[in-house]
Amino acid sequence: MFWHYLLDILRYYILPILDILAVAFLLYKTYMILYGTRAMLVLKGLVIIGIIFFTSLILQLQTLNLLIRVLFTYGIIAFIVVFQPEIRRALMRVGENKFFTTLTKGDASTLSEIIDAVKFLSKKKTGALIVFKRQAGLRNIESTGVHVDGSITSELIITLFSKNSPLHDGALLIEAGRIAFASCFLPLTEKKAPRRLGTRHRAAIGLSEESDAVIIVVSEETGRISIAFKGDLKTDFDDITLINELNRLLR
Repeated sequence: MFWHYLLDILRYYILPILDILAVAFLLYKTYMILYGTRAMLVLKGLVIIGIIFFTSLILQLQTLNLLIRVLFTYGIIAFIVVFQPEIRRALMRVGENKFFTTLTKGDASTLSEIIDAVKFLSKKKTGALIVFKRQAGLRNIESTGVHVDGSITSELIITLFSKNSPLHDGALLIEAGRIAFASCFLPLTEKKAPRRLGTRHRAAIGLSEESDAVIIVVSEETGRISIAFKGDLKTDFDDITLINELNRLLR
């Protein structure tokens, strides 16, 4: 009798609460992924159309109801086609699992070389973009760059970003503890970014939205060092905070 009582509590009270919490969590994560993108505007439009649809059901407006049903049928197909990047990004975020994350290959000396180069570029106000590949594939980015496959040294990084270098435009791609590609072009973010952010920062945010890569940005105007990760941009790093942040994200 006691066990039946517990099962009834589980069935009629606990499970419905868990069901509501699960739905609320999924809605919240979807909102956070779509926030600030084009898809968010469409989602708001769908909510408005949904309200009109249920209103038409209550008021028995048959013609309006039929029209909305047709719009929903073809609208879903159009949504998938037009917003394929946002859908891909959302599925990738769902597939991320920190317990199975492949750590970026490299050691303390490798990070030290990169940090030395970043500090020098920052001091000289030389613009730079350095991408650390993690788990997500970046073949679409690699195809836009020049294959280097060089050892990571501060001198090589500084040389590649020198204004006299033919490879100074674009991003440097770090993969498996080596400089894999240079002069790579990154996708710009679709979010409304502050005007003070230039193309480099918007490109860094754009790639971080579509992958799990870590991107270092050095501003050509101010020399400020920023890091983009998962759609967020943190800025104004000094020596200590830069080392700590890279160790946290890459190790």
